[in-house]
Amino acid sequence: MENEKLFNFGNQEVPTEGKAKTKNLKFKIAAIVVIILLLLIPKFMIQDLIKERERTSKDAMSEVYEKWGGGQVLVGPTLSIQCKEIRQEIIDNKQKSIMKNVTYHLLPNTLSFNGEVNTESKHRGIYKIVTFKGPIEVKGKFTFTEEEWNKMSKSAFNGKVKINFGLSDLKGICEETKITLGGKVYTLEPDGNGICSGTSQLSAVIDTQEWTELQEIPFSMNITLRGSQSLQFTPVGKSTTVHLSSDCQTPSFCGNFLPDDSSDSTIAGGGFSRKWEVSYLNRNYPQFYDESMESYNYEISKSAFGVNLLVPVGHYQKSLRCVKYAILFIVLTLAVFFFIEMIHKKNIHPVQYALVGLALTLFYSLLLSFSEHIGFTPAYIVSTLMTVSLLTIYTTAVLKIKKTAFYIGGALLLLYVYIFVLIQMESYALLAGSLGLFAILAFFMYLSQKIEWNGEKQ
Repeated sequence: MENEKLFNFGNQEVPTEGKAKTKNLKFKIAAIVVIILLLLIPKFMIQDLIKERERTSKDAMSEVYEKWGGGQVLVGPTLSIQCKEIRQEIIDNKQKSIMKNVTYHLLPNTLSFNGEVNTESKHRGIYKIVTFKGPIEVKGKFTFTEEEWNKMSKSAFNGKVKINFGLSDLKGICEETKITLGGKVYTLEPDGNGICSGTSQLSAVIDTQEWTELQEIPFSMNITLRGSQSLQFTPVGKSTTVHLSSDCQTPSFCGNFLPDDSSDSTIAGGGFSRKWEVSYLNRNYPQFYDESMESYNYEISKSAFGVNLLVPVGHYQKSLRCVKYAILFIVLTLAVFFFIEMIHKKNIHPVQYALVGLALTLFYSLLLSFSEHIGFTPAYIVSTLMTVSLLTIYTTAVLKIKKTAFYIGGALLLLYVYIFVLIQMESYALLAGSLGLFAILAFFMYLSQKIEWNGEKQ
């Protein structure tokens, strides 16, 4: 019949009557909406896959870090003075004087670190892990006030004095560690937890009998240290200076203090050289305190600063950001196919819409797979060329119009380039995204004028 309602899309003719055509159009739009909703399923699956691969990467890194040595935080050297004191305490609601063992911590007057650490790449399967190793020279001196010296004198008879050096991961020590203090050499040995939260301690009992009142006691030590992830220092000196150089090309300075912007703090393509200078006025703990003030240990850990020595593995985060634009790609591309179908009076089957959507979704799986081997940018280029080529060839076969197919391929290529630029931005990402979406909307509003939505051309 002439007015028969046709709802199939194969090789049959599209109805030309107004009502039939309107119903056919509504059915096509509904089918496209259903396809878009169904394509969200593989989109979320790929999103979960990216997170799973990122967790696997972190697990591989953690395994290497555990065996080689993790992030290192250096504390000290410091002196601990153990002595006996009479303290007033409330016992049975009465104030009593009791003799107690008390440990005081004395921090150095001046402290300097001079290190040169080189990075080394290790592989765990397909994952690349960066470790570091190098010598660090530590110098400084202790200066005693009258109160501190009195505690020191008492400890010579009632307790002992120890020199301590804190380190977050003792697996990073490559050789026997010795320190020269007041002209004598001492060998440091493991001695429990350090004064800084999360660190272990190397200590030696020292001889103070030859020290004179209010004397300045210099110290120096050289330690060959290895680790991974980061290298940080705590400014326990009244004046703390750190000079650090490395061949790492992707440093990220971290912690409570940034390096100075002086002329000798330069960074080059082959590595970096940075200097920090921190005064005791810039931190929240004193130079001399007793062990009952545990809050100071926390403050010491908060004041650490240094550098992250990691190979950027941001391809997982960038891939995840790309996936968030998947729905935009799918909607825009299917919308273009829909407008082309309406304008050129072509007939595209819903299955063909679904195949186009699946090709767009597969792009993110290709991106993830390639980025683990060749990096994000090359992976994005390869995945884009593969996807655009596939859709251009398929569009040519479906529409039988090569010129239009190449236009669609070019538009897709521009869209992929636009998204790539967008995910590289930080400060201007929102502005660029809003302007881009505005331009895309304007384009589709223009195309919509060429479609006979109600059986009559607008």
